[in-house]
Order: sequence, then structure tokens, then C-alpha cells
Amino acid sequence: MIKLVDLLKEAEGETPKCPVATQNIEVNLAHRQIAIDKYGYGPLNPNNPNIKFWKAKAAQWKMATIDEAKSSRCNNCAAFNITSRILGCIEGGIASNEPGPKTEPAPEAPVAEVEEPVVPTAEPETDDTEGAEKDAWDTIEAGKLGYCTMHKFKCAGSRTCNAWIVGGPIRDKK
Repeated sequence: MIKLVDLLKEAEGETPKCPVATQNIEVNLAHRQIAIDKYGYGPLNPNNPNIKFWKAKAAQWKMATIDEAKSSRCNNCAAFNITSRILGCIEGGIASNEPGPKTEPAPEAPVAEVEEPVVPTAEPETDDTEGAEKDAWDTIEAGKLGYCTMHKFKCAGSRTCNAWIVGGPIRDKK
């Protein structure tokens, strides 16, 4: 919920804090689940055809075609915030949830050597992201992320919900 004091600070030029859901993944997931359950947020994977999902949206919105429904996405909703401040909040939240650099454990004190039999081990699992630079902006761009000011969560721009409003997104003032 937006507090009046935060709105007043913003009007006076003070920088408001980042929305909690941009910084706390548990809060974000809880708010997103509410949007899924109560407001039809979806589809799960916008890269798939999702015919059943879009047929239901077209029927709900009394539209003649699925293509009409598909034109109403979060990235063109009036509640979709992609201002530089909010994107900075999302970036900071993603970066703070990434694991930090791995450190080597401290060496243990020497112990008397005992000869043990050599047991063959399975090939260790490899991480295909090892050595890759993790960048929060890659995640933001891949998901076309913004912040839903109506449902208070990080929102994927290629999805939609029942509360879609014409006239968006919210951008920086020029």
C-alpha cells in the first residue's frame, strides 16, 4: 500500500524508498501469486501460444479475437512502472539476491595422516553458468520487467491481468 507520507515526500522532491517487493523476493512472490489467483495474471510462459489463456481473456473482455486480447499487455498498461528509479530498485533487489563470491574455507589444523583406500567418485556436476558474468540487467531485459503499481510486484511486460488499464507504461518525465 502506498502511504500518504511517501507521496508527499515524492511531491516535495525527496526520493522515496524502493517498493518492498523490488527488494524482497518472498514479498514479490506473494504479491505475484495474489495477482495470479485473483486477477488472472499470466500466461506463465508468454513465449508459448497459450491459446486457452488468451481465449479466456478475449471472452472476459468481450473482444472479438485473441489478437485483440494479446494487444493488452503489462508493458502497455498504465500501472506498469518502468521509470529509471524503479528499474534501479529492481536491479538492486535482483543483485542483492544473487549469491556473492565464493570463498575458500579456512585451512584446518594438520592431523596425523591415515592411509585410506581410494574410492572412485562419480564425475562432478558442472554448472553451465560458471564463469558467466551475472548481471541484473540481463534479467530485467529478458523478462521485460517493470513494477506493477496496482498489484505491488515485479511484473513481466509480456504478460497481462484482468486489471489492465490503457495508457501505459509509466516512464520518466522528459
